[in-house]
Amino acid sequence: MLETTQGIVLHYNRYNDDSAVVDIFTLSRGSVAFLVRDRRQQRKGGMHATLLRPLNIVELVFDYRPSASLQKIQELHIAHCYTSLPYDPIKETIALFLSEFLHNALRSEMQNPDLYHYILYSLQWLDATNEGVANFHIAFLVRLTYYLGFWPNIKGRETPPFFDLRDSIATDTEPPHSFFLKGEEAARLSLFLRMSLRNMHHFRLTRQQRSRILDVLTLYYKMHVPEFRDLRSLAVLRDVLA
Repeated sequence: MLETTQGIVLHYNRYNDDSAVVDIFTLSRGSVAFLVRDRRQQRKGGMHATLLRPLNIVELVFDYRPSASLQKIQELHIAHCYTSLPYDPIKETIALFLSEFLHNALRSEMQNPDLYHYILYSLQWLDATNEGVANFHIAFLVRLTYYLGFWPNIKGRETPPFFDLRDSIATDTEPPHSFFLKGEEAARLSLFLRMSLRNMHHFRLTRQQRSRILDVLTLYYKMHVPEFRDLRSLAVLRDVLA
């Protein structure tokens, strides 16, 4: 059955000399893996690999078959043309990091229109903004936990003595494992939960603070997303934002 939808490209992986497997988070079906022919070999009927760059926003027509592990795209078009994201070195590095992060986090995600539109809005905002974006990935990943179902539960408490990363809850007693925040880090959690794309530039963070927050966020996702893998782009992001 032919289906038309919008999607965000998450990952592109060579399959053989003239084909690739592309993971796209679609509005209508959630995460879907597609087998596509690549026109880098100039074969008739293939698709330009440039259309399938990570985080491209595309419109596609595909033949959806529930029993197939790889779907086939019939038509593909760019739905939104970025004006700065591919050309600004800092934005581009953040985008590459987020594409790998989202590929991990959304691997088994089903249809979720609210999640899709949150990611779409965030990418378009990043492309359009002229403000500093050093905290963008932090604000984005914190808010993403809400749409994925594990928003930190601090029960209205401003300064909890401990926050259990595994159970995602503030607590008065030290958890019986090593995955928790305590002291100042736990107390500052409520502050970072108020960070958004529009106010993130007001958060003055040092390189060390930003790096620590990113470490905690990555660990938190590993606690709540099955088979969340280590991120190769993390080291590059640290260097560029240093």
